[in-house]
Amino acid sequence: MMSKQQSALVVDGVCVNLGDKTIIHNCCFNVGQGEFVGIIGPNGAGKSTLLKSLRGMLPVASGQVSVFGHPTHSLGDKKAARLVAYMQQEVNVGFGFTALEVVLAGRYPYMKWWQNETEQDRYIAKKYMAFTGIEALADKPVNQVSGGERQRILLAKVLAQETPLIFLDEPTASLDLLYQEEIFRYCQDICKEEKSVLIIAHDIKLAAKFCSRLILLADGKIIADGIPSDVLTVDNLEKAYGLHSAVFLNKVTGNLDIHTYAAASHTNRQTTVHIIGGGGSTGDIMRRLYEGCYRLTAGVLQEGDTDADVATAFEIDFVIGQAFSEITEQQEREHKEKIVSADVVVLGNLCYGKQNLNNLQAAFFAAKLIVIEDTPIDERDFADGKATQLYGKLLLQKQVTVMTSMQFTTMIEKHELRELTEKMK
Repeated sequence: MMSKQQSALVVDGVCVNLGDKTIIHNCCFNVGQGEFVGIIGPNGAGKSTLLKSLRGMLPVASGQVSVFGHPTHSLGDKKAARLVAYMQQEVNVGFGFTALEVVLAGRYPYMKWWQNETEQDRYIAKKYMAFTGIEALADKPVNQVSGGERQRILLAKVLAQETPLIFLDEPTASLDLLYQEEIFRYCQDICKEEKSVLIIAHDIKLAAKFCSRLILLADGKIIADGIPSDVLTVDNLEKAYGLHSAVFLNKVTGNLDIHTYAAASHTNRQTTVHIIGGGGSTGDIMRRLYEGCYRLTAGVLQEGDTDADVATAFEIDFVIGQAFSEITEQQEREHKEKIVSADVVVLGNLCYGKQNLNNLQAAFFAAKLIVIEDTPIDERDFADGKATQLYGKLLLQKQVTVMTSMQFTTMIEKHELRELTEKMK
């Protein structure tokens, strides 16, 4: 009987060599019962090599792998097959085998060499075929089914082994999104039965959505191990994949999301751009400046405002105000400090009311100011003409560059913002 406190898998200092090259370097981690662990990383990181070594299909140069307290090297083939089921990335199924025959092959650890499948074996096979939605394919040759159906047949075969630990090597490869999500959902359901699943996943967004834990591998080493939000960070993604990204909680889906981009020169980090926005007026500007690798600040943005959501997603240092409330003295003070510290301030094409009129007043403290004007100020003035009056004074009293959003984004794309900033007095 297995203790619930007992780890399903213990990997202690595992190194794996292929020829004279070390592919896996000193990997250490435990997997508890009921965990759904995604192994992610770039091509060539060693993900499949690691999984094969954990199953005993490749020799471990040093370290030890234990399954439910048993070192894998001490397990015979049949006992190992009763503890761990493994679905390889590439599986060749013999010509003419039906779906049911393939799934029944998963019962081999429980049969003697002279035995045929029993009614109990058939019952178990059909149960998992129903679970994966392929019971109607029972008598159909596997070489005549679609790619998605084939993957679900192979998953049913793995489940028919009825092992407490399951390894899946990119089971969603080459499948469309519907089938990919189905397989991840099946794995979630399996883990609810206290079984443990390790899955090599190519799609890191899917892995983040469904897995309870991620292990990030790069160059044969574990870069990060933990819950998805702790593993999928900007620094980790750059270190492992060389990706320039922003990682954030998507408020529409409730899932962790990743925005990737081709970064501009990091010399732009020497220029601090402060953005005065709100009401969704500067979200696209913030994204483009972030991708341009500028150092960014913003304010005052109210909670729940889409501009505040964008600033949060791109980890922009901004002053946040309460929704439907006027800007406080403390927020005003913090905002002015950011404006004074910036190399250039961008005033968005925002609408003004009593609650945010202070944002327009704060623009007077900018040493260098770019004003985005897509619509006339009188069409955006909901403060009884006060915004129009202030706006007119701003254009008269300050050295201001006025342009449209399109002109500004074109300037960012052409990497001309720093040059303009240096020319402004």
